Amino acid sequence: MHTTMRSPSDGEQPEAPEGENRRRHPRAHVDLEVGLRFATMQQFLSAYAEDISESGMFIRSEHAQGELGQIGQTVVLRFDAGSERIVQGTGRVVRIVPAGRGAEVPGVGIEFVELDAQGRKLVEAIVRIKLATTAF
Repeated sequence: MHTTMRSPSDGEQPEAPEGENRRRHPRAHVDLEVGLRFATMQQFLSAYAEDISESGMFIRSEHAQGELGQIGQTVVLRFDAGSERIVQGTGRVVRIVPAGRGAEVPGVGIEFVELDAQGRKLVEAIVRIKLATTAF
């Protein structure tokens, strides 16, 4: 598939669409513990996802700037259920919301780059179930 991007003309600033309009998949609110490991860290950091979709998640963190990476940085993701690892894969930082930025929750937006087949099915199931339960 080939996509052509139109650039702004003569100094015109491109309009950034609202967050929901840019998203490819609906997001479901969750309170899911996630292990994250950035290239600069030796151990997994435990954090909580604010929301999740089939294409990514938003991780809440007061330390979004600095230790939680930079736009474009790759991260290893891991979701555990008790002692069993249920999802493991990689993601890319696509958004950083620093603390103290108005009403926005500080954290890091992660786009899924690679999830195994079982992990992808589980993420899809979590989103479907969460969206179905909030629709009522």
